[in-house]
Amino acid sequence: MNFGALVLQPVPRYNLSMSRSAAEILEEARQLPPGELDWLVQNLLHEGDDSAEEERFAAWQKDVGEPEPGYDEWFRAGVEEALADTSPDVPHEVVVKEIAALLRTARESQRLKASA
Repeated sequence: MNFGALVLQPVPRYNLSMSRSAAEILEEARQLPPGELDWLVQNLLHEGDDSAEEERFAAWQKDVGEPEPGYDEWFRAGVEEALADTSPDVPHEVVVKEIAALLRTARESQRLKASA
């Protein structure tokens, strides 16, 4: 194979089977500021009635089933407890370091068990 004659063609950013006008619209949409692009995407996703959303929720609810008795009360109590908590906030970096240390300890423990 002669690689000197190899010419790489850029892959277009749109589906080639798309009509020219749709491709142009797509390219224009990609140039929108992030906030406007987000608005456009949300409106395109939620176009029409909400039946598709309701169907997805019904399918999800069928998969997970109904919550156990007392779940709502337990969840609300947890939220109220968190909102009432006046302890000082823990910086993100501290939490990340603490979790990394816990994971290292757990991995080391698993490694020691596996080698025993």
